[in-house]
Amino acid sequence: MAKKKKDAPEQASDDADAPAPAPKTSGEDFTGARLKAAREKAGLTVAEISERTKISKAVLSALEDERYEDMPNARVYVRGFVRCVARELGLDLDAVTRSYLPRWERWIAEQPERY
Repeated sequence: MAKKKKDAPEQASDDADAPAPAPKTSGEDFTGARLKAAREKAGLTVAEISERTKISKAVLSALEDERYEDMPNARVYVRGFVRCVARELGLDLDAVTRSYLPRWERWIAEQPERY
């Protein structure tokens, strides 16, 4: 048993030096194209998703095409839309959010101030 106690601290110190693992997204990068593919695989149209989620067809198309300029410029709205679509398609809400939102955030950060 003494050996197990001795090995445990060494293992912990080895782990402390190791780089942190990358966030898991189930190996998938949830781009707009992937959301569209998931919708099509489910046999749903943009109009059907719009009816179910109450998100306009224009915003849904913008999400799928990653036309960020046609989306609201508030993170809370885009995050909500992405999560709502992911829920409707049976996708992992957190994985979709972690994957999709950073691209939108980069685009927003690169835009001149809108006033």
